[in-house]
Amino acid sequence: MIWRDILLRSARTLKQAKVRTLLTALALAVGGFTLTATLAAANGARLYGSKLVDTNFDPSSLIVSKSTDLLSRNGSDKPQPYSTDYTALGRNTLIEELSQADLNKLAQFPGVESVFEDYSTAALYVTAQGGGKYTGTTSAYDSYVTHQFSAGGVTNSNLSNNQVVLPDDYISLLGFKNAEDAIGKTITIAYRQTLGGIEEKQFNVVGVLTSPSTLINPGNIDTTLLVSSSDARGIYNYVNAGTINYDRYLTATVRVKNGTNPTNLATTEAAIKKAGYGAMSAKDLQATITQIVNVLQYIILVFGLIALIASFFGVVNTQYISVLERTREIGLMKALGMSSGVVSRLFVVEAAWIGVIGALIGSGVAIILGVSLNPWISSKIGFGSNRLLIFHPIQVLGLIIFLTLIATIAGLLPARKAAKLDPIEALRTE
Repeated sequence: MIWRDILLRSARTLKQAKVRTLLTALALAVGGFTLTATLAAANGARLYGSKLVDTNFDPSSLIVSKSTDLLSRNGSDKPQPYSTDYTALGRNTLIEELSQADLNKLAQFPGVESVFEDYSTAALYVTAQGGGKYTGTTSAYDSYVTHQFSAGGVTNSNLSNNQVVLPDDYISLLGFKNAEDAIGKTITIAYRQTLGGIEEKQFNVVGVLTSPSTLINPGNIDTTLLVSSSDARGIYNYVNAGTINYDRYLTATVRVKNGTNPTNLATTEAAIKKAGYGAMSAKDLQATITQIVNVLQYIILVFGLIALIASFFGVVNTQYISVLERTREIGLMKALGMSSGVVSRLFVVEAAWIGVIGALIGSGVAIILGVSLNPWISSKIGFGSNRLLIFHPIQVLGLIIFLTLIATIAGLLPARKAAKLDPIEALRTE
């Protein structure tokens, strides 16, 4: 019997017991659905992580801290030798800050093009004429980070003093009609000094940002207003005047010459780490995100594999029952000259058909539901226009082949039993 005949005959046999075939296939479909959805979610999460890093970090720069604590385990909660470089980060955590001497030292490392202190200062309030008062944070504008403007823009790739780039979430709150209306208008940002005193500063709006869905921001709206490096430094030192944090910084951005070259970036990063500083590149951050995604993916895959194990024994059981029910038929086929090898292949192919059906159902349902629910899922988890579930055809095809192989292996034992049946004994079976 040629393979074409085996395929057709096994398909007809399964059709005759279609309810049992479908139920067994559905058991495989559960595992197929879980594995397909998990792979798609991992694809989407990795792509989102990549966009997140590209949007928020300069690939030619390093984020540097005084020690490895801040970039690894968030500081120390144990007693430390006294140093004026330590500051409290949270309730029970101490962290070393960078001083001006550290910044000067970092600037001397081979391959370093420039060093920028990272200023981020919470404002007492942000307001404009005709608008209310709202919370916010000011930070230095970085021309090397991707910015999407809905109105206005930044000339000469940088901001001048007393200029501000406003997130679009503030437009209606501050009384502006739209983003275009805000350009050229003045807003007021007030700051409270740690040791007392309040200062108000006037800023001219030169640009309005459209907050991308890949912006790193823990709140519901983006509250970071971008000002010039000079203004950011002045505000930071004003707020921290007279405190241990004055002229000290948690992190600094070190831009590397030709830092887009991985070798240059890695060499400078290694030198900075060797000197006892903590350093992290955009690639390191992306690797961390990918590692987290991979761990979560493996956890879910384990549950999918458990479902497949249960399905494996379901296929074995179904095929064993099929062999018992068709004992006389098997005996007749052998009596008419069918070899044990062909009988074995019939049952193996039947099991493979069950695998194909289960895989197609599981993967098909996962794709249909994933594509349909993608916009809703993205809106619920804040992915914006990005999609969590991304299906790669090669992965889906590979999964279908894998599930078919699992079912085929499950059919080997029943097929072996069918092949060993004695035709005379089988024909005597009632």
